[in-house]
Amino acid sequence: MKLIDILQRDSTPFVIYGAQVVAYGAYKAIRGLCGRKPECFVVSSLEGNPKEIENIPVDTLEGVPRNTLVVVGVTELLQKEILSRLKEKNYQNVFVLTQHEEYLLMSQYFAGNNIFPVAGKADREGPFPVDLVMYGVCNHRDKPLKSPPRLEPFEVPIQAGAALAHGRAARLQDNTGENISQKNQQYCEMTAVYWVWKNSQHEWTGIEHYRRRLLVEPGMLTGGIDAILPLPYICYPNTVAQFRRFVSEDVFQALLRALKALYPKEYDSYQKILYGPYQYTYNLVCAKRPVFCDYCQWFFSITEYMETMGEDVPEIKHTRALSYVAEALTNLYFMYNRNRWNILHTEKAIYV
Repeated sequence: MKLIDILQRDSTPFVIYGAQVVAYGAYKAIRGLCGRKPECFVVSSLEGNPKEIENIPVDTLEGVPRNTLVVVGVTELLQKEILSRLKEKNYQNVFVLTQHEEYLLMSQYFAGNNIFPVAGKADREGPFPVDLVMYGVCNHRDKPLKSPPRLEPFEVPIQAGAALAHGRAARLQDNTGENISQKNQQYCEMTAVYWVWKNSQHEWTGIEHYRRRLLVEPGMLTGGIDAILPLPYICYPNTVAQFRRFVSEDVFQALLRALKALYPKEYDSYQKILYGPYQYTYNLVCAKRPVFCDYCQWFFSITEYMETMGEDVPEIKHTRALSYVAEALTNLYFMYNRNRWNILHTEKAIYV
């Protein structure tokens, strides 16, 4: 049974376990779809979490009655740990927002607001209607997955940072042809994106990761569609706050300076998006070749400009700060171009 059906059928008080993007998105969807609010947001530790979210307290599990419905609103990477804690504390009324359940909830909410439309299911039989390659970025340091996914014929692993690696993680590597593989410590998966941009020529190009996949089917990519993305998260209080969890104020200000210097006419619109609530994450993208190239040209023009600030902002030069900038820029590009490109959305999967 879907979460909204449960909440509409049963008036039992509920809490949401989590206080970041998954939990906040669930709260907004539940509030919008059935008008209910949680008693509180539950966290394992108050450190690093807000004290309240839209006047709803953020607290630990102590004091939450055992018969309360607990909606687990965290990523798959944390769910096992939290479910174990709930079982240990004898909480039995639990609903887990798996990636699939989260997708069902958020797609229903967004549909009600007429934003972020989803792609329909496609016929998996017969020849592919388009030339598509989804490049799955991996690295020699990746931990083995307990349940690795079965790859589709159009999914091709590519090793990022091959120029710096001592081992081989995939047949295709990002240190051939025109590349920036040696910058992988700063750019992470984006060195593979650069390689795909400069060294491939497919009608449709996709980027995913060894543990995060965009569930695209070739049949979705017809009928005037320009790009397929995962549904965005809803950030509290805005996407800047989410971005600043991972980078310093110096890096954020460097990003703003780069945007203003390179794209002064668009800068005000970019600011509105950055301080807005919606964020595409994980750099999961599937796009027509012209869209993908436009995105990459815009993206790397900004990060290359930021590289020139490395002496003043050492994090840019010596840490993976640009990889976090990458998520902000991917979001910024596709949010800004929502009316330029015909963008649909599909489910993502995260593997542990």
